[in-house]
Amino acid sequence: MFEDIKIPGYLNKIVVLVLVILALAGLKLVSSILGPILIAMFFSILIYPFLKWLNRRGFSYNVSIIITLVGFAVLGGVIIEILYFSLSQMVSALPSFSINSSSALSSEANYVAQTIISHFPMGAVTDIVGTAVFVFFATIFMIYEIPNLKVRLEKGLGKDNNNLNEMIGLIDTFIKYFLIRVKVNLFAALGFIGIFLAFDINFALLWGILTFFLGFIPYLGIMIAAIPPILATWAKYGIQGAILITILFIIVNTIAESIIFPRQTGKGLQMSIYVVFVSLFVWGWILGPSGFLLAIPLTIIVIKYLEKYDETRWLAILMTSDDDENNVNE
Repeated sequence: MFEDIKIPGYLNKIVVLVLVILALAGLKLVSSILGPILIAMFFSILIYPFLKWLNRRGFSYNVSIIITLVGFAVLGGVIIEILYFSLSQMVSALPSFSINSSSALSSEANYVAQTIISHFPMGAVTDIVGTAVFVFFATIFMIYEIPNLKVRLEKGLGKDNNNLNEMIGLIDTFIKYFLIRVKVNLFAALGFIGIFLAFDINFALLWGILTFFLGFIPYLGIMIAAIPPILATWAKYGIQGAILITILFIIVNTIAESIIFPRQTGKGLQMSIYVVFVSLFVWGWILGPSGFLLAIPLTIIVIKYLEKYDETRWLAILMTSDDDENNVNE
């Protein structure tokens, strides 16, 4: 009786959009715990190639796991300690921060600085460190489980399962992209730390770590990371020092983003610039700060999923870009 009923195409698209909205709303409800878990997952995916590299070098699986976990524990512990002490000292120093009134545009700069300070979540330092500790231990357990997880999936789904192969291929793409991103961000962070040390700017390591992680946020990350040290330089050396350090930032960032990154990635992610920009705010709203860091990989997952079905492939096409589009108006 109902077999002859044909659902209009436009109704299918409406249903898909409603389901997407409901899914995003559900993610929003569990964002406080989902965000750190996703960050731990991506960290473990990034670290896993190092474990495989050790295994290929002749180390046994157990020895490779131990070396990887110890190395990550040492690195993670150092970063958490730097974050804790630097953030604690910075919070205690913020109330007395001001730019010398003899400096040009000092009143405007002080207004910007005080606005940032007044909105700085003073009580969030403990939460930031607590989240970092959770991510640290969650990543350790995930690193240990990843090889076993792959074996279990292959046993349950079969090695020739299309969905499993697509997922593995997507993870490999993420690993390649993020390893390149890590190299570029590390170059920028070390360059900025060198500039901070040369200018004798306080909390140089903190600003470097901030630059490294915010570098994963397209377009906006580096600009946000540059604001605190520029204001600190303005307070110490006046507007001339702020202008000089800004120029140095631009030079380092241009080398990293316009020379190193394109040569490493080739054509890139084939994502619309508009989609990249909007995805930052969408995932930031859904997951909080972790959403900004994971916006690109999460958007790629959505696009790959939409491409699999006829009803949603049009959405995937809208979200991607093509090199041929540049020749449309020629």
